[in-house]
Amino acid sequence: MTPLEGSAPPEGGGEGSAPPAGGGAGAKLSARGFLGPVLLTHIESVRADARRVVATSAHGAEPDEEAVHDFRVSLRRLRTLLKPARRIYGKKRIRPIADGLREFARATGTLRDEEVLRETLTALELGEAPRAAVAAWVAQRSRREHEARAHIVELLRRDHPGDKGAPRADGPAGDAEEPRADAPPAGEADEPRAGTPVAVGEADEPRAGAPVVGERLRLEPYLARLERRISRKRAKKRGAEALARRAIRDALQDVRALAASDPSDGAAMHALRIRFKRLRYSAETFSPLFGERAERTAKSASRLQRRLGQLHDVDEALAQMTRAEELSPDDRAAVVEALGAERARLAGKATEELAQEIETLASLWSDAPPAPSPG
Repeated sequence: MTPLEGSAPPEGGGEGSAPPAGGGAGAKLSARGFLGPVLLTHIESVRADARRVVATSAHGAEPDEEAVHDFRVSLRRLRTLLKPARRIYGKKRIRPIADGLREFARATGTLRDEEVLRETLTALELGEAPRAAVAAWVAQRSRREHEARAHIVELLRRDHPGDKGAPRADGPAGDAEEPRADAPPAGEADEPRAGTPVAVGEADEPRAGAPVVGERLRLEPYLARLERRISRKRAKKRGAEALARRAIRDALQDVRALAASDPSDGAAMHALRIRFKRLRYSAETFSPLFGERAERTAKSASRLQRRLGQLHDVDEALAQMTRAEELSPDDRAAVVEALGAERARLAGKATEELAQEIETLASLWSDAPPAPSPG
């Protein structure tokens, strides 16, 4: 497996080359030499996927669902890599970029919520009357899914106004330049809700350089700013293997901190899913340094991410259905009962798998040193 599921490390024997799977050469490779090319590759993936979204939505057409999905995933992966990138390129430089990209994650998260809500409800086994009522409710709700998809296209078209998808010219280069942004779009990103436990440094509090309410949000200035930062020669000197161990260890500790949460706590399960996703992406990115150990970590995290994602989808549907006044009390009760039964089934599976996978992950990284104390 290569970084970012298909982003091959740079060829040749220079500083940017990744070592053979297994790890030993990672101690001689700089963190900047390993992570810089991976970041640049994924920035281009985000750009390409954004162009596909715009191109497939020409003349008012609905954008291709696969293109939107690919954009959402490539953006997630890039955002995950910004956490270890802070240790190389500086927190103060990377944080505003991460904050800006989060606004696009919110927009894609809103769409995903609507898509999954439709899929979850239509897959339920219901009697004839409640099934018809749910179908009517979903049809009426489809307007929100259309609007969420159109909002993403609108955001991305600001950088690709022409049919050819050429990005609009940016302002002068330099780290002092602050990208412009508008108010965060309404809806759910792939982030915990208010009140959900979050890892240190991942809360959504406003920061200097974060998107400003009332200004226009554009993707390209954030990507260009990150490229400029990566291309600068000034960076903290760290070894690639040390950076990778820290990234995977931190992600694993975030997982273990929430692993004992009550499965009935939907917010905690949602936060745990996000942490498994970060662990998976981190392990996939650094797999050239750790070989099979990282690959097994990624597979384990992927299984739990998927299971907890199913649980979260049902939780979201339950929240919507309990207040769906368009349904009759009898129909609503039938749907809520079916969703409750499905949640109990998924929670039971998640509890079993969680215990197994946490044990597997702990054994894989038993030689990892403990995290340094805060401060």
